[in-house]
Amino acid sequence: MDNFRELCDELRCWDTDRLVEFRERALREARRHEGQALAAMRVLDERDALAKDQAARDGVTETNWKRQRDIARKLEQLSHLGDAVLNGDLSTEQLAPAAELADEDSDAEITETAKCTSPLDLQKLARAERAKPRREDSVARRARRSLRKWQSADGFLCGRFELPMEHGGAIVECFFHLVAERLKPATGEAWEPAERRQADILLMLCQMEAAEGRDGNDRAAEATVGAQVDVHVDIPLHGPATMCGVPLPDEWVHAARANARMHLRVLDGDNNAIMEDRARTFVSQKRRRAVVRRDGRCRWPGCGNRLRLQVHHLDPSSWGGSDDTSNLAAVCPYHHGLLIPHGDYVLGGKPNQPDGLTLRLVTAEERRLRRLEPMTLAV
Repeated sequence: MDNFRELCDELRCWDTDRLVEFRERALREARRHEGQALAAMRVLDERDALAKDQAARDGVTETNWKRQRDIARKLEQLSHLGDAVLNGDLSTEQLAPAAELADEDSDAEITETAKCTSPLDLQKLARAERAKPRREDSVARRARRSLRKWQSADGFLCGRFELPMEHGGAIVECFFHLVAERLKPATGEAWEPAERRQADILLMLCQMEAAEGRDGNDRAAEATVGAQVDVHVDIPLHGPATMCGVPLPDEWVHAARANARMHLRVLDGDNNAIMEDRARTFVSQKRRRAVVRRDGRCRWPGCGNRLRLQVHHLDPSSWGGSDDTSNLAAVCPYHHGLLIPHGDYVLGGKPNQPDGLTLRLVTAEERRLRRLEPMTLAV
């Protein structure tokens, strides 16, 4: 039955015991299908047949997709754990820490433990296994330090950070506790909850840094918007444009227009400059920042990267696209290289809408027609 409402109406006619049995059977079958999907992923991984946009196709984040791929690789070496997955004995939340804990020697023991252990307890066991007191582990713990932030659908800036206690975590904890205790309320008013006071401390720290760093350069924005570089391009009367003597396809030059200042020179047959343009910014830094502020992250489906974002022309300028914000989207450097005109993927739609962009492969006919159209580099 494909209609959810009709299925609910049918299930309402069942007695409770039958309904409980039906749900448990459906849940076990879903887990089995997940195990089958992991096996298929493992074989496709061996064949190097997983698409670059596989996470987007699967409707998951790239972080979760990579975790599934790593689990699929490990399950082939863990027969007991792999069989338990195919039998539907483990949930997704139980499987991830169990795969981290198990090896070929402890496979059977960890599998039996995982079947009757909550995901939180399994995660605790995995953390304890990782926390052996060695110098190498301390160095690795420091390398794990991170701070992630993202914007929620309801307009909140959210975040998560990890900082080892021995590498500054204790200092940060004491600092927030000390300053939060100093944020006393006005006479007669109630204390704000500790969570709110600590949020105020974070905001004050950022405002202090912004005030000290006002020297004409927006440093915070520069960390988000990829740095704008100078590109010197020579355009001969015949043949391809060059940079430092290296021939460049016109697509590359046009793709760089959004994220670089272009110095264009037209050369005669003897490579003498007959016309030279001043350094030009085709997409201004102000417009680039506006696009990044609008998007907040890389617009490639499933990618959550928010740093060093570049601006991409949905319809490339070499294919007639404009520099208007309605034709621009923020993407990370890695995914920018996969998009047209130099890549094989098209990110199209309405970028001003949160769900307005879709990803697809460029067709051979589209690329053939574009190559037939003349492309110019006007000075």
